Amino acid sequence: MKKLLKTAVAGLALIGGMSVACAEGVDVSNDGIFYALSSSSNLQATVDSLVANGANPQAVISVAAAAGIPLESVKDLQVCVNSSASDSVLSASCMKQRTVVAAYSAGANDPMKFLPATAAGKRQKQDSK
Repeated sequence: MKKLLKTAVAGLALIGGMSVACAEGVDVSNDGIFYALSSSSNLQATVDSLVANGANPQAVISVAAAAGIPLESVKDLQVCVNSSASDSVLSASCMKQRTVVAAYSAGANDPMKFLPATAAGKRQKQDSK
């Protein structure tokens, strides 16, 4: 019984933490995706959060490749987009393995397109003079 209670509390804390992160807003630009993936301890949860906040699933996979995340780790992900046609109909479309590998190849073959412009960290806003 204690184990069930501990699991329930841990699950509620995780959901609460994710809802706070979603409330802040998630940067779904290539830079934001890169920083989210490179600092993630749970890749699946990070990808789910990015896609739920409007990131292009193929861009997420391509940025993962450019960031050096191994293909095997990326293949293990479930990259799905939820949609609703009406109030009573929900659907999800998930990327096929072939599509995941193609998106990964795009990021691996042209990393400059998917990596942040600066290696020194996040871009600083320029003061206009």
